[in-house]
Order: sequence, then C-alpha cells, then structure tokens
Amino acid sequence: MNTTAIILAGGRSSRMGSDKALLELGGLTVLERLIRELEPVASRIVIAAGNEAAYGRFGKEVVTDDYPGAGPLAGLHAGLESSASLWNLAVACDTPFANRGLFRALLERAEAAEALANGRAGSSEAASASLAVTEAILARTEGRAHPLLAAYRRSVLPGLEAQLRAGRLKMTAWTETLHTEYIEGEALASATGLPLEWCAFNMNKPEDYEQARIRLETGLLPD
Repeated sequence: MNTTAIILAGGRSSRMGSDKALLELGGLTVLERLIRELEPVASRIVIAAGNEAAYGRFGKEVVTDDYPGAGPLAGLHAGLESSASLWNLAVACDTPFANRGLFRALLERAEAAEALANGRAGSSEAASASLAVTEAILARTEGRAHPLLAAYRRSVLPGLEAQLRAGRLKMTAWTETLHTEYIEGEALASATGLPLEWCAFNMNKPEDYEQARIRLETGLLPD
C-alpha cells in the first residue's frame, strides 16, 4: 500500500530544554532513527515542523504548519494536506523506540480495515453497508491511546481542519470523534519486539532522555 509517513518535529520542547528530534541516541539523532525505521515501510516520508531550517539536512521534505502555534494537530494537518496517500503513518519525534515492526502492524491493520470496507461496499446487505469505515489505527498501552503512534485515513482531513479552525486543539479529544481501531497489549509488544512499557515510550524531560540513553547503550533494548 502506498503510504506517506509524517514525523512530527519542531515542537517547543519546553520541558526538555532542547529540540527532542535532534537528541542523539546510539550515535544517531532521534529523527534519524525514525527515518531509518520508516524507510522500509513508507513510500514517502515528510517532516512536519514549524519551520524548515533545522531539518532540511535530513534529506526529507519538510512541510510547515498552516496553523502556527496550534501544536501536534497542526503538524498532522500539514502532513496529511501534503499527502496523496489513502493511509498515512504519524509518529512523534519524541518516541525513539518506535520501530518498523510497529509501523508495519499499523499498516497491516489499515489494509485489513480497507479490505473490509471495500467488501461491505460490494455487499447487497443494508446492515453491512451502514457500518462506518475505520478512519484511524492507534497504538494503545495500558488503556492509554497514542495518537502520534498511529495510521490515519486521509479522509479525516476536513474534520481535522474544522477542529483547528474552531481552536479545539486537544488531540485525544479529536481522535475520540473518529472511527478508531487499536493495537495494544501482547499484539503491540509482539509487533515491536520490545517490552510493552517501551513500545510507546516518549521523552518529555531530561531524565526521560537519560533513561532511554542508558537502556539503549547498555543493551537493555535492541538498537
């Protein structure tokens, strides 16, 4: 399936104190690690950011926000607006252990959802035709959904833009309005090859970064 991957970068990183996408782990920046994991899976990779200056050197197209200061919803909007793909991966730049296994699992679930929708469209049964098309596939750990470890159908774009225009910027509130499926628990750990608590690990503070660095450099997590 032709897929665009959207890496959301360029946030304020106020708690970290420096750009999370440019932090190094195992000799690579987090952004380079994500690009490495996405390249075998996605047809195209874009970096969604407030400006191009910091990320042009990574060899991927940088798309800038139409709604500056509106947070990750604006970054996702910029990525989806630039995309011609039916399904699109979205990953935040502060999730250093997101890997190709996770991305493949999201896309496999999206393909299955699309096949089911197409099967319904060809069915003569009214009950089947009335069922909603899946619009998003999200990773979920211990009951917490991760909207930026996800796959989105491009058809969510008009509703996403309406949220931005209305100033409703909370991402989880928006995803709760979508027809969503989840990958969680053992399925998520199996897909990534990681302990469940590290599948969606994200770095918000310096101590998170130090924890990730130690885990990786001491071999407690696969490189």
